[in-house]
Amino acid sequence: MIQFNQIPVNFLVPGQYVEFDASQADGTTPTIPQRILLVGQMLATGIGAANVATLVSSADEVAQLAGRGSMLHHMARKLFAANSFTPVYVLAQADAGGATKAARQVTVGGSATANGELDLYVGDTRYALGVVTSATAASIATAIAAAITADPDRYVDAAVDGGTPARVNLTARHGGIDAGRVEVTHSRYDGERLPLGVTLTIAALVEGTVNPSIAAGLAGLGESWYPTIAMGYTDAANLTLLETDLADRFGPLRQIEGYAHIARSADQATLQALAAARNAPHESVIDCADVLTPPWAVAASVAALDAGEPDPGRPRQTLTLPGVMARVATGRRSRAVRNQLLAAGVSTLSIDASGTVRIERLTTTYRLNAQGLPDNSYFDTESLHLLANLRYTLRTRFANKYPRHKLGKDGSEGPNVMTPSTARAECIALYLSWLNLGWVEGGVAFEQFKQQLRAEIDSNDPNRLNLLLPPDLINQLRTVAGQIQFRR
Repeated sequence: MIQFNQIPVNFLVPGQYVEFDASQADGTTPTIPQRILLVGQMLATGIGAANVATLVSSADEVAQLAGRGSMLHHMARKLFAANSFTPVYVLAQADAGGATKAARQVTVGGSATANGELDLYVGDTRYALGVVTSATAASIATAIAAAITADPDRYVDAAVDGGTPARVNLTARHGGIDAGRVEVTHSRYDGERLPLGVTLTIAALVEGTVNPSIAAGLAGLGESWYPTIAMGYTDAANLTLLETDLADRFGPLRQIEGYAHIARSADQATLQALAAARNAPHESVIDCADVLTPPWAVAASVAALDAGEPDPGRPRQTLTLPGVMARVATGRRSRAVRNQLLAAGVSTLSIDASGTVRIERLTTTYRLNAQGLPDNSYFDTESLHLLANLRYTLRTRFANKYPRHKLGKDGSEGPNVMTPSTARAECIALYLSWLNLGWVEGGVAFEQFKQQLRAEIDSNDPNRLNLLLPPDLINQLRTVAGQIQFRR
């Protein structure tokens, strides 16, 4: 018996009436629609509203909303350089009350004994200054401060100290812990060197205090779905807020999964301690010790690449981070150290001979289960992406094909009737779709899926269909190990 959705059974006016039913029309297996959320600070010059997720289409637009040279502006510049197609939202934070700004001093010594060039790097921004013979330390310091101040996109503010020796005070543009973590160095590339007779001493960073809280911003997101997030903060309070929200979003009642990228430049012990304290399956902590680009901008670049990959199971390794600048080769992380970081839950970058920065491996910080025992269930980010997409396709398959069906026991007949056997067949067909997309294993794994798949009507609620699906997720080709057993 054919049942119609729009044509009434008691309609008596003669004519030819044809309706459309699209429930069987879409044979594709959709992936989660991507959106990226950038969480970072804005300057007072920004015209946007704080704690409100705002859709943007370019880094220039973010410069207007958050202020040119703000944390969010620089995050957007790196993001759009890597991915200009995925929708992007910014969640701006104003400086916290009582926050202090990070600062450091650059001391200039000596005087030039020959013409030369001084190449100062603040983050990944290069300031090339011509220095003439007999230029004094004071005049060079003044030139450094002037060059930085003239840059509307500068990471820091600069002012001559005015005392002796000649010093330039560099101050973060934002208050807080993370916003001021900007590296300062000189002579990055081959052929760059200080002018003869001139010395440059760069003091250690005096970190700022008090990051803004993201609590109000997260609360304002509501049920909006942001599958990929880049956050500029690494303090425990904000990470706990984010992890709690992501865990809730990942749960079976909300099902609006999100995955966050954060980054930090620190020594190995500090990074491993940071990851160990998190133990969260919904975030990556990226090691930025080998790059000059500020960590929060690196996090945005990685998020752009992660969101831009159309295949959730394909490893992100070797993807290039455009505009992210590497340190000089001396002192970079060894392969052994990067291996230890990965084992501890810290994601790593690789740098080739040309200085190109790439993703090496993205991993979650989750390493221990609730009993404190080792658990590699969520070791790699791709596992979370695959699970999210498997669930999304399962939901859309049943929602689109069976939106207004009745539920009967096996053997029930008639139009618009779902039975456990029908559901089981649909799940097997869905697995084949996953298999064709390369999301799950085939062969024996498929046979096990069919054997272990369960579909049953709930014993306490006859209107509820319960499903148990045991997919075997596809893995990633990370390592090729071979032995050449030669003969002579």
